[in-house]
Amino acid sequence: MTKTIPVLASALVTALAASSALAEPDVAALEALGKQVFFDEISVPTRQSCATCHVPDNGFTAGVAAINMNGVAVTGANPHTVGNRKPPTAAYAASVPNLTGGFFGPDCSLAPFGLFCIGGVFWDGRATGNTIGQEVFEGDANLTAAYAGFLGPLADQALGPFANHVEQNVPDGSTELPGAEAVCNHVASAQYGELFELAWGTAPDCANDADLEFKRIAVAISAFEHSTEMNSFSSFRDFALANDADGMFPLDDFTDEENLGHDLFYNTKDNGGAGCANCHNNGVPFILFDENFQPFQNPDARGEEPDQIYSDNSFHNIGIPPNPAAANFDPNDPDEGLFEFTGVPGHEGDFRTPTLRNVDMRRGNGFPKAYMHNGYFKTLEQVVHFYNTASSKPTCTMSGASAAEAIANDCWPEAEVTPILPLAGLVGDLELSPDQEAALVAYLKTLTDTVIVKAPLPYVGN
Repeated sequence: MTKTIPVLASALVTALAASSALAEPDVAALEALGKQVFFDEISVPTRQSCATCHVPDNGFTAGVAAINMNGVAVTGANPHTVGNRKPPTAAYAASVPNLTGGFFGPDCSLAPFGLFCIGGVFWDGRATGNTIGQEVFEGDANLTAAYAGFLGPLADQALGPFANHVEQNVPDGSTELPGAEAVCNHVASAQYGELFELAWGTAPDCANDADLEFKRIAVAISAFEHSTEMNSFSSFRDFALANDADGMFPLDDFTDEENLGHDLFYNTKDNGGAGCANCHNNGVPFILFDENFQPFQNPDARGEEPDQIYSDNSFHNIGIPPNPAAANFDPNDPDEGLFEFTGVPGHEGDFRTPTLRNVDMRRGNGFPKAYMHNGYFKTLEQVVHFYNTASSKPTCTMSGASAAEAIANDCWPEAEVTPILPLAGLVGDLELSPDQEAALVAYLKTLTDTVIVKAPLPYVGN
């Protein structure tokens, strides 16, 4: 017996070392797994992936011209099914916090009006960041330390499409998370399946713990969406700011029109601007209050932060007209946004403030895009003109007027959901000239990244 002890001990040490190596967190493997899944057509029938609706070279929004011009919502894996909203961008959401009621407490349902709801993704904030928790780490302190930053709204959001029969149509595999077992089995048998084991230390146990493994796959997608690929900060604005002599606006590399657009974006109406940064701004507070509780513009909020994402991560109703051309549009059943998730009076018609990064990224010159949750606007010029004139023009008398028709007739349709809290001074009566509108559009076009995410090559292993 004494002669075999060293052999057994040696084998035990070897096994423990191997186990430790497998359990060592590998963020690169987790990101790579998430990217593979993001581009993999895990659907029934096999034709739909995350990238189908979130097309990288179109700003991670819908990339089919006919859909952007008409139905807006992308058809599902089953082509006879379609949603009712435009796909939001999947980029630059890495800093979005869990949905809360802001200073009203942890629950958004406690907040009066959507503007006091902070965080969450999807247009209505229903991916709150509170679905996937520490259970995915099973008490492993190393995994927790390395991957906990990927929990939150993006991980929660990644669970949704697979379980949505309008989107990827993956059949039920679990009574708790539809599609969990099917997605787990697909990933486990894929060429890139070993990335799961490299990232999590064990192969996915789809037969006994599909729900847990499905959540780990969602965390991997979130890790990819947190990566520098998805958050490259590589726009002309970023380069011009970095190259500027003093790192402050006006920027040396900007045209006079682009610098004017920036000033209009950050100046309030009282200061001769548009006040866009009231909502499309992160970082330093845009509005401060003096000793008499009177608001005034923070002079430091000038958009010179390198990591500016141009969103307050909140919800607002700006009075967007209905889009009769949108799929599943029903004039008797308006889309009430945040209210449909929270059921809280005052949240009707509130939608999440999107980032403005890549707002003009498109698949070639002239490729059509759609803007807002219902795709009512088709150009940035239309969007800016609406913000400038929505409440200063008469209501259109023609039914179902498109944005182009409304502008041609110098009117705007009534809002699909009338705002309870009109955003006076921010939407609809900005008194901008045509040249100022054009300058705002010029500035928005400087926010297009030069780095385009490419689909991964087929995985060949280590």
